Amino acid sequence: MKTLSCVGAGRLGRTLCRLLSEHLTIGQIINSGQPSARQAIDFIGSGTAATMETATPADLWLIATPDSQIEAAYQALLASGALHDGAVVFHCSGSTSSSILASEQDNINVASVHPIHSFASPQQSLTTFAGCHCAIEGQGDAVALLQPLFRSIGALPFTINSQHKALYHSATVMACNYLISLLDTSQQMLTAAGVDNSHGNILDSLIRQTLDNYLSTDATAALTGPIARGDSATVASHLQAFNGHEQADLWQQVYRALGNATLPISQRQGQASEQQLQQIEQLLNPSLKKKQSHD
Repeated sequence: MKTLSCVGAGRLGRTLCRLLSEHLTIGQIINSGQPSARQAIDFIGSGTAATMETATPADLWLIATPDSQIEAAYQALLASGALHDGAVVFHCSGSTSSSILASEQDNINVASVHPIHSFASPQQSLTTFAGCHCAIEGQGDAVALLQPLFRSIGALPFTINSQHKALYHSATVMACNYLISLLDTSQQMLTAAGVDNSHGNILDSLIRQTLDNYLSTDATAALTGPIARGDSATVASHLQAFNGHEQADLWQQVYRALGNATLPISQRQGQASEQQLQQIEQLLNPSLKKKQSHD
């Protein structure tokens, strides 16, 4: 059985090591300190605490440090002599490609694997990881090894062009992190409107229904609301309602940006007329209306 060692066994690192321990022998765990390494080993159920000075070779090395430390961790592994011929080294950064794992040693195979999954709770992730899509890119031999390995723990791996890694990651951030920002902004608006949320989140069923509609169909079929039906009067009333509130400028920016992103979806849907959508576009982009008046 091949061996897997890990540098930076935090929430993601220890979860993947635990899952992969069914198919690989867990070797060394190198964390910032021995107590942290022992905690990770306790969670994984196997492994040995080590440092860069005591590191020994393994077939696979997972670098699960913060993005800013990946390159330094890799260079430290190179200097330690723990990377033998044919070793596979991979990191799990979403925005950084495997090109950061550069060296003059041609006999080391490098890649990156980015699970589209939130590792907020390692214990919970053990049961929810199956079905997770994972973006893989890197050198051929490394990708050929990692794809079936991640399939064995229930992942759905797909390859991505290394040059497009940052663009790919921006999409996942929009769908995950910025979704939270959007929902929080909606909650701020409700609070400003005097809505009492003490009995539960009143947006709960709306959010779940909207996500279900999108995931079971697509954006064109799932879109509803004023822009979908070409209701410029409602859009105008929304923009007016923000005035006078402390967060008015931010709300205006978010509403206008998302409204502009909604226009082409509504156009594809075909419920609103071109004239109605043009009126809404002018409301969302006051500078556009001023420019047209000067022309």
